[in-house]
Amino acid sequence: MRIARVNEADAITSRTLRNELWRSIPSGVIDTLTATFGMLIAVRVFHMSDVAKSVFLSATSGGMVASLFVVPLLLRAKSTIARTAAKVQLLGGGCMAVSAAFPHNPLLYIGGLSLGLFCLTMQIPLLTQIYRINYPAEKRGKLYAVTGVTRAAAAVCFGFVGGKLLGWDIANYTWLLWAFAASGFISGFWTYGLPVTAWEAPENSSTSLWSSMRWVREDRDFRTLLISWMMMGIGNLAAACLFVEYLANPRHGINLSEFNVAWITGVVPVLARVVFSYPWGLVYDRFHLFTVRAVLNVFFAAGILCFFLGHSLFWWTFGMALWGMANAGGNVTWALWVTKLADKHAVAEYMSVHTFLTGVRGLIAPSLAFAMIKVMSFDTFAIVCGLTILSASGFIGVRARSNSESTDRLRPGARKERL
Repeated sequence: MRIARVNEADAITSRTLRNELWRSIPSGVIDTLTATFGMLIAVRVFHMSDVAKSVFLSATSGGMVASLFVVPLLLRAKSTIARTAAKVQLLGGGCMAVSAAFPHNPLLYIGGLSLGLFCLTMQIPLLTQIYRINYPAEKRGKLYAVTGVTRAAAAVCFGFVGGKLLGWDIANYTWLLWAFAASGFISGFWTYGLPVTAWEAPENSSTSLWSSMRWVREDRDFRTLLISWMMMGIGNLAAACLFVEYLANPRHGINLSEFNVAWITGVVPVLARVVFSYPWGLVYDRFHLFTVRAVLNVFFAAGILCFFLGHSLFWWTFGMALWGMANAGGNVTWALWVTKLADKHAVAEYMSVHTFLTGVRGLIAPSLAFAMIKVMSFDTFAIVCGLTILSASGFIGVRARSNSESTDRLRPGARKERL
């Protein structure tokens, strides 16, 4: 009987990994939309205002905010995790198809892509719950990193091809819009086939739309990391919002070509993710979560400072490479860290809170970034962002020393998988 259960668990893990590997390809394509092409088209084709660009940059954050309500709605619907996530992804692909069908309408461009990204982001807590159930704890980070490498490789390839297409003729952006829409549909297809049929809710769960927020009050480690992540995220997201703006908008005095902008901001950091995702997955599995988070913050700050303070192609490229390396580890820890804290069936609720707060700071960051560069130079802006990120490392360092007993559950080898 035990052997049968082990074999069944291995089969579930293998099938999940297979589907996630296939899904990572369209996900990588969509990553280039948020990282590079969405803003590049907004600047070079539609010459959009800062307000319009802020709306687009806030789309994923809006989906993250809405994710807080996904779990209680799932409880009410008595649905399955995988199929619910898949339907939301398919809806996102449909919204992007509207932009592709009317490529010359700036309102539909911003509206369709923004709603598509909103939907694709809203279902993140459901995927994290799937990883918690289907991936064994001792190699969860490694398995997630394997799909992360595939996703990053897809983003590199599409970023290179997309940059070439726009370099030949900026009107080729319409082909990119159809590629983004198709990626949403393909992602939903592979998510639909994930081997998760039902979800057992936590004993103290509620169908109240705000019920997941109770974990902030009840779990000190969770609260500590949420505060640190908020401090780091404001600085990092504000800086990330202006990578393309800084290099592409003529009013800032640089005005690189479409291909160079796509290469530096879209390909270089993703190449770094390809190289470093797997090592960071191993680090996540083997080291204390607070330590991993603090070290990642240092690399994020270094990348941002190099990018904005170094006024040459070398420093822009090097800064993006550092930032991409940090992003490789950031993606792993961002997606999985709640699995080290939450009970098995509470992961989606924990993740919905984490995603909600990520969305809140993501909504703030674009407007904050554009407002900051109106009153300060990019050099000062970079220093402020870097110091904000580094202060987050100091905060969790102090909290970890003052709360060492409760953080033992975050040390690999010092805790059992929580049931």
